[in-house]
Amino acid sequence: MIQKNITQEKANFIRYEIENGDDRRKKVALQEVARIYRSGARFPPDIRNSLELTINGLLSAQQDDKVTRWCLNCVAQMGTRDGSMQSVERALLQQVGNPEIIAAAVAAAAKLYAGQLDECTALGSVQPEIKTLAALQVTSPSKLDLSGFRINVDRADDEVLKLALIAVGLNRAFENMFHPRHSNGALVRVLGQHDNIIVKQYSVWSIIENEMLSINDLGIPLIDLESQPPNVQSKMLQLAAEQIVDPMERQDIIYKGSYLKSIDAREGLARGLQEVFYEGLEDITIDWFDVEASFRVRELLAEHFARFGSDSAVYKEKSIEILEKEPNLKNRLYLGAEGKKLYGELKRNDQRKGMGDLFGDDFDPVISNIAGTFKMKETKVLMMCASPKNTTFLRLDQEARDLREQMRLVDDKKREINITHAWAVRVDQVQMEVLNSSPNILHFSGHGSAGVLCFEDKDGEAKTVSSIAFEGLIKLSESIECVVMNACYSDSIADQLAPHVKAVIGCVSSIGDEAAVSFTSAFYRALAHDQSYQRAFDLALNDLQFRGMDAEAKKYRFVLGSRD
Repeated sequence: MIQKNITQEKANFIRYEIENGDDRRKKVALQEVARIYRSGARFPPDIRNSLELTINGLLSAQQDDKVTRWCLNCVAQMGTRDGSMQSVERALLQQVGNPEIIAAAVAAAAKLYAGQLDECTALGSVQPEIKTLAALQVTSPSKLDLSGFRINVDRADDEVLKLALIAVGLNRAFENMFHPRHSNGALVRVLGQHDNIIVKQYSVWSIIENEMLSINDLGIPLIDLESQPPNVQSKMLQLAAEQIVDPMERQDIIYKGSYLKSIDAREGLARGLQEVFYEGLEDITIDWFDVEASFRVRELLAEHFARFGSDSAVYKEKSIEILEKEPNLKNRLYLGAEGKKLYGELKRNDQRKGMGDLFGDDFDPVISNIAGTFKMKETKVLMMCASPKNTTFLRLDQEARDLREQMRLVDDKKREINITHAWAVRVDQVQMEVLNSSPNILHFSGHGSAGVLCFEDKDGEAKTVSSIAFEGLIKLSESIECVVMNACYSDSIADQLAPHVKAVIGCVSSIGDEAAVSFTSAFYRALAHDQSYQRAFDLALNDLQFRGMDAEAKKYRFVLGSRD
């Protein structure tokens, strides 16, 4: 297999998605990393090393289960024993009872131990079939004891069947693994009719991934597409877009798929079109893009347009139009056009890079001053989050995910809101985080009580910080002009902070998680449109009212500060 390096543009895009995306975007980017390594391509060494560090950081932070699983899948492809073994062993010990994550961790351990799983003491009592199938994903069958190993389709549990299909998809399964008289492809067709929708999904996925299989091995008739669950629809549409040979049949299923209600299904179809173009396809895709409501589908279609802009004048024109009207899709356009003539044309048409790109770095100082007047205003936000383990659990991750998504969806923003998250903040880290970030807005999400906020101690237990200490920090900070305390009873601190800032937001009583998440997203969305602190606060309350949370809206309090 010829090894090639991933381009810098794509590598930077993937790294950005992993470091800054919500859980779904992280998962998709991690899936792409695993796919890249399976295909024989590689990242440049510096990016590979930083990715491994980032992936291990995500594993330490105990992310969403799907993110954790795909982090481990990436380790199984590109991890090093020195860099990743501690994270893998921690997952094996902490995720007992979660077979999907355990299987991914076993595969990662098999990679790091070069198939010698007996050396990994953390494996404990992992089910033998799961251990073998997970190891088979990354280890040569010659290094494993496979004597008498067979998967009984009728008796194996769902997780074993899923892992077996993964092995087939990766082309790591030995022939007749399911049955001595039947090919693996024949059993893939049988499992397409399985009752478990995840097993069905992986039966389709294995065909997409394994070049030795084809759409003829699909065990679900395409005519039954609309009756399938969204996850299965997604994979079926991806496979159909990539492999249907008959042009009329392919055009028909793409057309029908673009109108399915499920976003997951339409996303799978758009993903299947990433390397596909033929004359007449634009008759569907252009209209589809114009009516598509999902951003994640639109960005895939935009990338598709740019990738084939050299083959289609309609696609080229659409790519330039998207660049001008939807700058939030710019990076996807560049990704699709990379290495093609259209890339340079898109760069030249990119008006959002401002006067600096037009004149270079050392143009006339007068022009420099003019350019500076057009620079977008920026607000730096430090979100300190704490949910000590001996307190009621708070969905702070949901607040962060929703906020990132809202910031991404802001059209024609007038102010750049740069958000830094500090998780599980200990009392000895509060001052350090503020000094390191120099934020304009200090946002605390966590527990509070009259006159105190709850951070964590070194053991993750609750540790209160008095209003006097918190006021002292705000007073000593030159950058903070607004404080937001999304914490119960925090309004008792607001009046103390007001003399040192322009605005303070607190809560007069206990606040529900859903209200806290919605308020945060609406408040910063308004700031991105360059609204004042007072108006952003009022818009956030109005958003709660629209959501039927009038009582929660009344619990928030705005205090106008004395600082100029």
